[in-house]
Amino acid sequence: MARFRPRRIRRLVAELPEIKQPDKKIIDIGGAPGWWEFAGIRGKNILIVNLDNSLQEITEKQGFSFSCADGRALPYRDKEFDLAVSNSVIEHAGTFNDQIRFAAEIRRCAKAFYLQTPHKWFFVEPHIIGPFIHWLPYSIYRRLVRWLSVWGWVNKPTQQQVDQFLGDTRLLTRREMQALFPGLEVRAERFLGMTKSFEIIHRT
Repeated sequence: MARFRPRRIRRLVAELPEIKQPDKKIIDIGGAPGWWEFAGIRGKNILIVNLDNSLQEITEKQGFSFSCADGRALPYRDKEFDLAVSNSVIEHAGTFNDQIRFAAEIRRCAKAFYLQTPHKWFFVEPHIIGPFIHWLPYSIYRRLVRWLSVWGWVNKPTQQQVDQFLGDTRLLTRREMQALFPGLEVRAERFLGMTKSFEIIHRT
């Protein structure tokens, strides 16, 4: 995070400078205040949308607006926002059909948008911090998470907790990203010559 987030945010601000303008209406789909604090940006014009209601108090205390809503079916008008942001969320939207709905909503509700998500074929799975094991067949992968990932060692989850955790995450390939955002450039964020994650930056 310390390496990639500052560079990612600088790139985002350079290409979408309206993100720092207090008169712009911004929606962060699936986000939290920490990402914006890291960028040194805050304001009531930024609406953080999350299914986790427990974030509401801290979000509003830190100077943002909050709404509990589902990113796959947002209760907002077409192009209601000047900018939509979604950082490492679409991989948690559910099935590929759910991800299709999520992608359609981010395109529908804002005039410009930014989306980032980890690459399925990067050698480290970023949520569990485990190398290579997510490339294995699922039946093997789920058994190894407890012992061959940082998340497994630190949290010591039961197999049921592992299955629930993995069931909430579906990483995307470049081809799938292109299918979700046809006609838009899928950018690669690289590390050690490999694609670590994908970004979409779109302006009207």
